[in-house]
Amino acid sequence: MTLISSLAMWFSNNDGKLIIEWFGWQVTTSPALFLSLLLSLIFILYIIISFIVNLINIPRKTLKKLKEKKIINATEALNNGIIASFYGNKEGILKNLNIAKKSLTNLPLLTLLELQNSIYKGDQNNTFILLTKMLDIDILKPLAIKSLISYSIKNKDKELFNNVLNKSLDKKIDFAWIKRGVFHFCYENKNWKELSIYLEKKISFKSKFNKEILSITYYQMALDYYFVDNFEKANFFLQKALKLNKYFPPFMELYSKLNKGKSNREIIKVLKNYWLKNPNPNIEKCIDYAFEKNNNLSKLKIVTKVLIHNNDLYFKHLILGKFKYKAKIWGSSKSDLKKSINFRPSKDAYYYLYKIERDLNSSKNISEEFRKLYNNCSNISLWRCFNCNASYDNWASFCQSCNTFNSINNISKNSNNYIYEENNLEKNLPIL
Repeated sequence: MTLISSLAMWFSNNDGKLIIEWFGWQVTTSPALFLSLLLSLIFILYIIISFIVNLINIPRKTLKKLKEKKIINATEALNNGIIASFYGNKEGILKNLNIAKKSLTNLPLLTLLELQNSIYKGDQNNTFILLTKMLDIDILKPLAIKSLISYSIKNKDKELFNNVLNKSLDKKIDFAWIKRGVFHFCYENKNWKELSIYLEKKISFKSKFNKEILSITYYQMALDYYFVDNFEKANFFLQKALKLNKYFPPFMELYSKLNKGKSNREIIKVLKNYWLKNPNPNIEKCIDYAFEKNNNLSKLKIVTKVLIHNNDLYFKHLILGKFKYKAKIWGSSKSDLKKSINFRPSKDAYYYLYKIERDLNSSKNISEEFRKLYNNCSNISLWRCFNCNASYDNWASFCQSCNTFNSINNISKNSNNYIYEENNLEKNLPIL
């Protein structure tokens, strides 16, 4: 209020005019004209300053636009180079890489394109350097690990493989991404011990699949020790495998080999539980391995103690028939073998029926008929790879057809309704 009153008094004293004094000069003007001149002066100064600034910035803006255009062209070349690498255009890769490198640096895709170029040129040293560099780039780390594992497989380099495994302990690296190459290397180079240490740190034991692969890793270690006659260590790792995957058929075979000559009662109990929980044709091998020093009659007694229940399985009667044949109880053997054929015809059943008729000097027509049935009967595969459907007589941890680990599964047990529709062999069984 005081300021407004002072201005009012000032204007009244000067008759409403504005007097400007400067170094003895005095200019009298109205306030409106003064404000108009002041605003015009400010506007002119703004225009002049803006013009000067824009004039100064013209070279910088021109360079910026040129740089942006180069980056756009380089990015386009980078994308074209990546695409060219997918269909093997070596010239396209090199051409686009040279363009991209001029304007782009430290980009994951640029490093990837450099890797593709190095691979196509066959420059192993540079390829290895680039893969090592990629380990420090988060987005490229999984690819680098996978590629270095392939490099390890090619060169059978255990030291490199173990170093790569340690790098892949990073939580961001999913084991599923690299498991194929890891298992392939371990299978080819017997690197199971290092793999088991890695898996113990890496995987969660809540997963059934994880338990299976670790148990198979322990089993492979046990198998390696078994083949060099280190039975103590073989048994140690087999027990670790059985804790994770109890009653798996191959594990039980190795158990029988390692425990032969020990307490009959204990082994019979284990094999009986195995038969009840997971009946499998390899129970025959298990009994043969565990009781190899027993005579045939003694083995037959053990078989009858072990093979209780599961009467609808063809291989139960087949196994009984085979052991009875070896014990020379041929009449009962013949009965069991015929029961087996009623469930499912098999070459083994026809073969032993042929041998019984031959040993008994029965009609040559009957024995010849069994021989023909044996020749015409298809082999029964017990194991199949779920990945490529390759069939196997024995289990293996690694499918040789498709290079897949833990893909070979036991083919489903056969029920009473199973019939060979191909040739109806059971209808041709001779009447005895």
